[in-house]
Amino acid sequence: MKTSVETLDPVKMKLTVEVEPKRVKQAIDKAARELAKQVNIPGFRPGKAPRRLLEQRFGEGAIVNAAMEDALSDYYAEALREEELDVVAQPEVDVEVFDEAEGARFTATVEVRPTFDPPDHTGIGVTFPDHEIDEDDVAEQLNNLRERFAEVDEVDRAAEKGDMVTLDLTVEIDGELLEDANVEDAFYEVGSEGVTPKLDEEIVGKSAGDTFSYDDEMPEGYPEHGGKPATFNVHVKDVRAKTLPDLDDDFATTASAFDTIDELRQDIRNSLLRRKIQEAQHDLRGRILEAYLARVEVPLPESMVDSEVQARLDQLEQQATQYGMDVDAVLAAEGMTQEEYEENARKQAASGVKAQLVLDALSQELSIDLDPSDIDQEIVRHAQSNQMPPQEIANIIQQQGSLPMLIGDIMRRKTIDAIVEAADVDGGPSDEQLIELGLKEDPDAAVSDDDGDDEAPGLIVPGQEDGPDTEAELIVPGKD
Repeated sequence: MKTSVETLDPVKMKLTVEVEPKRVKQAIDKAARELAKQVNIPGFRPGKAPRRLLEQRFGEGAIVNAAMEDALSDYYAEALREEELDVVAQPEVDVEVFDEAEGARFTATVEVRPTFDPPDHTGIGVTFPDHEIDEDDVAEQLNNLRERFAEVDEVDRAAEKGDMVTLDLTVEIDGELLEDANVEDAFYEVGSEGVTPKLDEEIVGKSAGDTFSYDDEMPEGYPEHGGKPATFNVHVKDVRAKTLPDLDDDFATTASAFDTIDELRQDIRNSLLRRKIQEAQHDLRGRILEAYLARVEVPLPESMVDSEVQARLDQLEQQATQYGMDVDAVLAAEGMTQEEYEENARKQAASGVKAQLVLDALSQELSIDLDPSDIDQEIVRHAQSNQMPPQEIANIIQQQGSLPMLIGDIMRRKTIDAIVEAADVDGGPSDEQLIELGLKEDPDAAVSDDDGDDEAPGLIVPGQEDGPDTEAELIVPGKD
C-alpha cells in the first residue's frame, strides 16, 4: 500500500491511498464468502456457493460494494498509522477506483490535531484577587440568622415594609383567571419582591380584611405567560410584625453551637473568609490560565469547535425540556436571541478547544503522571456533585465508554495545577491562614499510614489503562 499526504491548511490534510490489486481481490473474495453464508443456493451447502454464482444472482456490484465498505476502513486506519496522523473527526472519503484489476485508490480529507510547541508555563505574574471581608457582610449574615429565629405576632395595624402578611392571590390575563397562579393563605414578607415589585408598593398601608387589585407584568421566567400584562387580585387576611432577638450570648447558644456572640461572629467571619478565598483561588486559576493561553496562537479544527457548540445547544434543549418551555422562551428569560446564544456558544467553544489543545500539549511535554487513585478521586468528585454512590458513577462511565474523557479532564486539571504552581503570585493569604481555615493540609499534622485507609475506594472501571481522549462525554441520567 502506498500513501501520501497533502497539507491543505494547518489542521486539514488530504490523504491519498493506493492499494495493490491482490489485496482488493482478497477483500472481494472475503465479501463473497460472507454473502454465501447468508443465502441458500440450491445444490450448495451454506457458505460454499461459488463467487461466480453469487455475482449472477446478486450482481457483481453488490459484492464489490460490500467489500469496499468493509475494506476501506482497514486501509484508512493503516494509512493513518503509516503517516502518523492524529485525526479529530470522521474523514471525507472520495473513492476513485476499487476493483481487483486496478486495485484501490481513494482520498480522505481529514482534520488533524495541530502540532505546535507549548509556550513556557513558568513565571506568569498575577496579583491574588481581593479577599478581604467587609464587616457589613458579617453583620448581614448575623441579621439573616436573627430573621430565622424571629418571633412573628399578629398586629392590629396597616402593613409596613418588613412585616409578614397572610394573603390570597388570583391572577387574570385578558380577563381569564390563570388557575395555576392562584394561591391561598400565602405567608408573604412585604418588601421581598416575591411576586412582582408592584405588590410591595400596593400592600404597604393595607390592613387585615382589605382587598385590592393592581396591574403589572408576569415575571419573565413564568412558563408560557412570562412578561405578559396581568391583573393581580389580593385579599389581605392578617398582618404580622417580626420581633428580632437581641444579639447576645443567649442568642448564640440558641442559634448555634457557640456559647458567646463573639464566637458566633468569628465563626461567621471565618466562613465568609473561607468562601471568599476559595472564590479568589478559582478566579486566580482562571487568570493564570488565560494569561498562559495568550502566549500562543493555535489553529483550531472546525469539527472540534462544532462539536462543542452542539454540546451547548443540546444542553440548552435539555434545560428547556426540564422547565417545560421551548428554547426561545428560555433564551428570552435570559434576554438573548438564539442567534446571540449560538454566537456566544461558538466563542466559548473556541476558547475551550484552544485550552484543551494547549493543555494536552503541555501535559505531554511535562510528562504529567496519572495515578490510579486520581481516577477514583475524580469518580468520587462526580458522585458527590450528582449525589450518587461512587460505584454507580463508575458503572455509568463503563457503560458510556467515557473513561478516556475522564482521564483527559484529570490530566488537564493537573497541568493547570503545574502552571499555577509555577506562577509568580503577588499577595494572597498565608499558609498559616489557609491551614487555620481548613483550606490547606497542615504538614505537621499529617500522619503516614501503612494500612491504606486514606486511599479512595476501590472502584471497578474496566479499561483504566486507556490513555486520554476527549471524544467521550459523561452523561449522568437525570442530571444537567
